[in-house]
Amino acid sequence: MSLGQQSSAYAVGEVSGSLIQQNSKSSESLSELFRTALPTPSPLFQPVPKLVQKSTERDEQHKSSLEVYVDVKQKKKMHLKKTSVAEQELLTRESSLLKADKDEYRPERSLKKRRTSETSRENDTEHWVMKRQRLKANRQEEALKLKRTVFVGNLPISCTMKTLRGLFRDKGSIESVRFRSMVREDPSMSRKEATIKRKVHPKRQSVNAYVVFKNEEGVANALERNGMEIDKGFIIRVDRVTDYSHDHKRSIFVGNLPFDIKELAFRRHFEKCGKVEAVRLVRDPNSGLGKGFGYILFEVQ
Repeated sequence: MSLGQQSSAYAVGEVSGSLIQQNSKSSESLSELFRTALPTPSPLFQPVPKLVQKSTERDEQHKSSLEVYVDVKQKKKMHLKKTSVAEQELLTRESSLLKADKDEYRPERSLKKRRTSETSRENDTEHWVMKRQRLKANRQEEALKLKRTVFVGNLPISCTMKTLRGLFRDKGSIESVRFRSMVREDPSMSRKEATIKRKVHPKRQSVNAYVVFKNEEGVANALERNGMEIDKGFIIRVDRVTDYSHDHKRSIFVGNLPFDIKELAFRRHFEKCGKVEAVRLVRDPNSGLGKGFGYILFEVQ
């Protein structure tokens, strides 16, 4: 009989049955008296269970471990990104500081170069010659301008540039007008602002001005306005700025005057002695108050 035929003739349970029947006859006869015959159990065929669950658990573990790995990798990436941004901001700040240092250094360097060039130019004879010529030309131009300028004193505070130009318009073509001797009410305010806003010290009621004409003929004609009363209590004084020889024989010095005396009262007091050409009270430039002395110029000796 071949191996294939034997396997096909085999019945389940033959081997176990043959093993159970190997007991001796003596023991079998005695045991039969005290026991009942038990049915011979038939073996059951149970297939090997598939490890589906284990593979599923393994997949889940692999999946969870993969998620943890991805999460850790993303966190590392975000940390690296944050670090790179911080480093980039630091580099930007450092580059800005470096640029600021360079910009601060450049003016100093250019200033040093300029000073070096100026020093080298100052040592040059030609530079000194040109500089002296420019100064001389400026002085000559200023002298010519002063010849075309008149001083106008004892103007009321309410006098404006338009009023002053109108006062001398018929005397010649006017180039410029500027006010001076403006005593500020607030010392912290600039004189220019005080002049524009007319913020004058309350104890100072008058201001002075300069009128520049385009030619010298205007100056000669403007002197005719000297002694003119343009407002109540305000008799103006018009003088040349340069080339004016003061006649000491026609003038007197007056001292021990009240500090708050006005030009009009000063003039009226000496008109009894003769016709007055001009008066001058010397005042403090800061307070506007008189210093207690002045001058009277008569028309005749």
